Amino acid sequence: MASVPRPRGFTETDILERAMQYFWTNGYESSSMAALTTHLGLHPGSLYRTFTDKHTLFLRALAHYRDTQTRQLTPKLLAGGPVLPRIREVLIDYLEAAANEAVPRGCIAVNTVGERLPRDEAASQIVQEILALVEDGFRQGLTAAAQRGEIPADTDVDTEATMLMTLLQGLQVVVKAERNPRRLTQMVDAMLMRLAGQPPVRPASA
Repeated sequence: MASVPRPRGFTETDILERAMQYFWTNGYESSSMAALTTHLGLHPGSLYRTFTDKHTLFLRALAHYRDTQTRQLTPKLLAGGPVLPRIREVLIDYLEAAANEAVPRGCIAVNTVGERLPRDEAASQIVQEILALVEDGFRQGLTAAAQRGEIPADTDVDTEATMLMTLLQGLQVVVKAERNPRRLTQMVDAMLMRLAGQPPVRPASA
């Protein structure tokens, strides 16, 4: 198959990264091809030749998120040293991002669930892959944490990994409405203390 011509100065990875960020901020329905071509700095013909239509570009951008961001979770949790602080960092990073954004945008995968599912089967498949990768990353991290003695050896890591995945996705919904995303840090810490078999610390009374 002949290679598809691409605009000079851009790689397909560059385009997908920028398209992903645009869809992430603006959503699918509000992102017109005209706006995308302007944002990406491409001639409409080049964009259509490479990606066919908006839906194809969106799917490629969503898959780019899966491959460049979601797949990094497992290596990050297994990079060495204590695992629970790394899990905390992953969760808190989303709260910090939301706190620092003028308009919190949540997660592109979670946003896609609300905007495109269940009618968009292709997007649904990629979202399912993203959630499975997140859950597996937490599962591997918790397995390592149990081996290190950070959590009880008899911890049901499968169930706890599902709970952490659900917590993460839920956080990314709540931060879009929460005035003070950092307030949710207490919930994250309570979850991790429970995992470690420690009693929760109650805030001091005023």
